[in-house]
Amino acid sequence: MSPAPSPSPPPPFPSVSISLTLRYTRPASRSEITAVGISPSSTVAYAIFPGAQADQPWIDTFDLATQRGYSKIIGPVASFSPSLHSSPLRVGKPSASALASSSSALPFPRIATLSSTLSLMVRDFASGKTVLELKEVAAPIAWSPDGRAIAAAEPRNRIGLWDVRTGTRIGRVPGHIDTVTHVAFAPDSALVSLSRDGTLRVTDPRTSKTLYKLEMETSKNPRALAVSPDGTTIVSVWGSVVHIWMPQHGQLTSYSLSSTRPCEGWPLSVSPDCRYIASWTEEGFDIMDAASGAVVCTQDGGPLVTSADFSTDGSVLVLGRISGDVEVWDITDKRA
Repeated sequence: MSPAPSPSPPPPFPSVSISLTLRYTRPASRSEITAVGISPSSTVAYAIFPGAQADQPWIDTFDLATQRGYSKIIGPVASFSPSLHSSPLRVGKPSASALASSSSALPFPRIATLSSTLSLMVRDFASGKTVLELKEVAAPIAWSPDGRAIAAAEPRNRIGLWDVRTGTRIGRVPGHIDTVTHVAFAPDSALVSLSRDGTLRVTDPRTSKTLYKLEMETSKNPRALAVSPDGTTIVSVWGSVVHIWMPQHGQLTSYSLSSTRPCEGWPLSVSPDCRYIASWTEEGFDIMDAASGAVVCTQDGGPLVTSADFSTDGSVLVLGRISGDVEVWDITDKRA
């Protein structure tokens, strides 16, 4: 087990330089966008917004490349199945030829959604057919790296794991004593979870054994989580503190956002490659280098940013705004 971390001095700022280009703005709702997400296995994305009834939010799915709308599903939470490609799918700005061929050649993912009645539905995205329904589960939800298992929160602050093909329970994480807020799989199928009990746990869900545990001293308000593609690094945001943890090597770097940022910012999303953190600000939004906390790109203007998600390869950022608009931004690494 690892000792409770304390924020350490921020590391030197690296020579990271990126630029942002707005690809398009897509009106999705007359109310604020509460969540957005990008499929790791296709060019499909979603935006979630409140419906006419307060307890009936909608999930609007669309194509990143063509802006084509697919379907609307009732539910407050959604998650696309992972990529089965050997390398992350690139969803950067498409060429004219790519648009001409459309994204239909790519395999459609499965989508997991939660209902207001605490049911989880896994659907085949192309056909709309329900392939699995689980009762008495809640957010957060996460897919295993191979897409064959899904994790979701259960009563008594536990996390369950089920085989998507059969609906059979195949694992459980029982270690938390307060609400679980975030969960993600490592490449070896260990479950990484954050809880309001102030702990970050890495658990083997099939044995329920805790492999590593990190206890927070400064905050018990988990806000964001990402696990690097090779599984060596876990980036988590707790209140205004960022922790970069390499549990297998016993290395921990922590810094306070107030010590690295020129202005106040509220983190919304960590990129899947653990390189960037997107935050909303009173002026707009910005992107930080996760390793150092340095703000590497700022974009001011527009209505309040309410949600954000990065593509698997870090080349695209999807934003939701309080106005009901969804924006798709292309990220260019100037060092490339």
